[in-house]
Amino acid sequence: MSIEKINILYHSKLPHAKMGGQKSLLALIDNLDRERYKLYLTMPEDGELRVMAEERGVEVLIKPVPPMKVTNLFRFRNIINEFADFIRNNNIKLIHTDDHKFAYLSTFIARKSRAKSIYHARVAQKHKYDKLLEPRIDQIIGISDATLFRYKESTINSKFTKIYNGVDCELFHPDYNQSELKNKLEIDGNSTTLLFVGQLLVTKGLDDILDTMKLLADNSANKYKLYILGSEPQDGLKDYFSNRAVELGVQDSVVFVGQKRNVHEWMQAADIMLFPTHLGEGMGRVTYESMATSTPVIATDIVGVNEAVTDEVGILISQEDPKALAEAIELLTNDKVLYNKLAKAGRRRALELFDIKTHTRRVMELYEKMVKN
Repeated sequence: MSIEKINILYHSKLPHAKMGGQKSLLALIDNLDRERYKLYLTMPEDGELRVMAEERGVEVLIKPVPPMKVTNLFRFRNIINEFADFIRNNNIKLIHTDDHKFAYLSTFIARKSRAKSIYHARVAQKHKYDKLLEPRIDQIIGISDATLFRYKESTINSKFTKIYNGVDCELFHPDYNQSELKNKLEIDGNSTTLLFVGQLLVTKGLDDILDTMKLLADNSANKYKLYILGSEPQDGLKDYFSNRAVELGVQDSVVFVGQKRNVHEWMQAADIMLFPTHLGEGMGRVTYESMATSTPVIATDIVGVNEAVTDEVGILISQEDPKALAEAIELLTNDKVLYNKLAKAGRRRALELFDIKTHTRRVMELYEKMVKN
């Protein structure tokens, strides 16, 4: 006897898969029970995410959503009606998004179509839509304790579920030949490989990393090379950081790699992952991805991040502190016993808390609960 499928509509505000939210969505889609769930995805414009979703058997709806302004009220009424018709016609039960603006809009769509709405809170910063969202949304998924701080106690008690993001621990694994990977990726095998993965932003700590490279160049007997993976969210940022490297005289030790699909291989090839982000991270997906490959992480000791990286699996430093970052890098490079201890402990923690299978199971449990209630 076949079980009736639960139809779910996901929403992405971005058309690509460069950001952690979109990577997390694809990882969830890859691991959901497709015998139980039929998936749809809506996004405001076409892009690589549509192709990647359709390759996974997800039906995609491209529908632009205008800025939330009073002058667009008439357009929003039409959009709500169009989405509600789509949801009713496809018997969709749940709307799931990590975009706070669309989450608020989804509450109107859900009530009109008798679906239920889920907001996936991935960042710790409060947002002006939070107060509007709290009384209307059916469920909030927070990726860390840091995301709790955005909401009232009553909301946390009645609508909030903490579910850590998940990483594919079979893809991000520690069983590899690092020398072969370095050759494949054209990484300098004579230097300690430092890796940064993320958007090219000051708030991600890139200025701090470049200042750290200067300190290491001036004071360390070890040789280091930094590889920066990621895209610039706005034009000119790569030039800014490139010029800073030149000003500091470390341009020969810094390589801007750009956006890469094979992030797992770069993490496996790296010796140390750097994540000196400033306030505002929900957790930082790259931290536990790196831990899963047994590559130790140095990260800032701020809420969210220190929920993923603890003293048992990495080194935590104060934010905007290049000297502390340089000292941590030197410690990991020179103390092989500590390095190996953190590498093994990081892999264990990734398996225990951040495995995509655990994440998917908990999300599915929430879906089942919401559909029954």
